[in-house]
Amino acid sequence: MPAHARAAVEVRRDADDHFEVILNRTDDRPISILQVTDLHLGKMDFWKQDLTTCRRVRRLVETHHPDMIVITGDLLTGEKYFGSLLAAYAVDFFDSLKTPWLYAFGNHDPEGGYGRDQIFGVFATAQWGVLGHHPVTNQWLKKYDYVVDVKRAPQGRPDWQVYGFDSGSEKGFKSIKEDQLAWFAATADRTKQRYGRVIPAVTIFHIPLREFQELWDDAGIQKVGERREKVSFEEDDGSPYRAFVRAGNIKAVFCGHDHFNNYWGRTKEGIVLSYGYISGEATHYAWPTGGKLIRLPMKGGSIAIENVTPVFTGNSP
Repeated sequence: MPAHARAAVEVRRDADDHFEVILNRTDDRPISILQVTDLHLGKMDFWKQDLTTCRRVRRLVETHHPDMIVITGDLLTGEKYFGSLLAAYAVDFFDSLKTPWLYAFGNHDPEGGYGRDQIFGVFATAQWGVLGHHPVTNQWLKKYDYVVDVKRAPQGRPDWQVYGFDSGSEKGFKSIKEDQLAWFAATADRTKQRYGRVIPAVTIFHIPLREFQELWDDAGIQKVGERREKVSFEEDDGSPYRAFVRAGNIKAVFCGHDHFNNYWGRTKEGIVLSYGYISGEATHYAWPTGGKLIRLPMKGGSIAIENVTPVFTGNSP
């Protein structure tokens, strides 16, 4: 993932688990992020839907001009009959948007005989894509988690950070685990020591936290959006959320996985929990596919979130 430029924007790799997105601007406009999730590209005999998915994502980028795109898992279907070709197509499509794109593994992405390491090998050739990893001591050898510094200029401290996690797929690993949280705590602590302050951050991953269910069940907390299915937090035991609260840097969590939920709200600890908005035409969905537009303020204030769908003229999808 070499350094490169889109107009003024740059993406830099500082280490296997550390990247920079440099906006190269001085104004205080919020950082805009388009979240897409659960595209499920490559499902057998759904190529027409996949083409429509890509056209709709492209229109969202052309309309909203985000600083970054985040993909919160299940970009690819588990039915990967031609895994390397499908991964290469995904790289070609997202690179063609000429916007930095950050990727987190979903539970279906590594299925079908083309796993994490192989997908990473293809994604590592992307001009605009970001996917990192760090070593761990168990049989996994490495986990695909990383941090991105979002900065207005190459020098100085980040305005925001984005932490990407692999929330797992195999039984016994379908949540963010302790070795990943140890990496997160150490990374957040090094960041604080380097800059002498806590850098505000958001985090992206696929499988929601159990706190998403608690958020919805708490009648005293205002929520925006819809819930049409139970929260599938899989094996999450609350450890990631507690780690985020302890670190004090995480302001919002963005996930995917549940196709019929798109709500968000702020917990009593002040962390926004937000589902993505279903993006894949080959996926089961209950409303027109689209994305989530997120705006991170530069100088205080609240994170702005809205569900967005593309607008076409004529006979376009």
